[in-house]
Amino acid sequence: MTKQNPQEPSLTGTLDFSGAMDDLAAPACVIDRDGRYRWLNRAYIELFGDRRGQPFVDGIVPEQRALARTNFARKVVGKTSAVYDLRVIDRLGNAVTLRTTSAPLRQDGEVVGVFGIGILLESETAPKRTPSFDDLTPRQHEVLRLLGEGLETPDIAQRLGIADETARNHIRALLRATGAHSRLEAVVMGMRLGVLDPHLTQPGQQDGAPAAEE
Repeated sequence: MTKQNPQEPSLTGTLDFSGAMDDLAAPACVIDRDGRYRWLNRAYIELFGDRRGQPFVDGIVPEQRALARTNFARKVVGKTSAVYDLRVIDRLGNAVTLRTTSAPLRQDGEVVGVFGIGILLESETAPKRTPSFDDLTPRQHEVLRLLGEGLETPDIAQRLGIADETARNHIRALLRATGAHSRLEAVVMGMRLGVLDPHLTQPGQQDGAPAAEE
């Protein structure tokens, strides 16, 4: 085995972990020892809303709050737990299932909080339906394509020549029309149904003139 040169800087010391966590497509969060949200990545806020400062159990269905508290308490004392499924209330008030895992966050050897990440699962109790994109308006198709390119709301507004709030309204309408809980889910659905090409153009490349404002 090759020994690491102690004079060489550690790779982990140069990496932007905070930025990477914020860019994760899966919802991630940090909860302090008091059980309140202190940090949420963009995927979490998009799916569940901005809950920073709120007790984490408030966003969990009542029948599973005891389970969540037990797993949180294990992390606070430095223990680990298995991956488990948790029913969480999204920003629209619907209960969705997250396959979650978490780990203690330590500072100077002391646990100061808990870091958690989840993967959204299809609800077993929700009615099964095949999403259809046939009824999307031309503008919604255009917004979906720009989301697929990875553009944020201000960039979409600029590309379409509209105000930021108008772009947000189009995105909200797209999510309602498709039944998607997040922008990422809408893009994945579009790719699965063949509405979006998986090999999308890179942000900043124009495929043509923007569609007319509806």
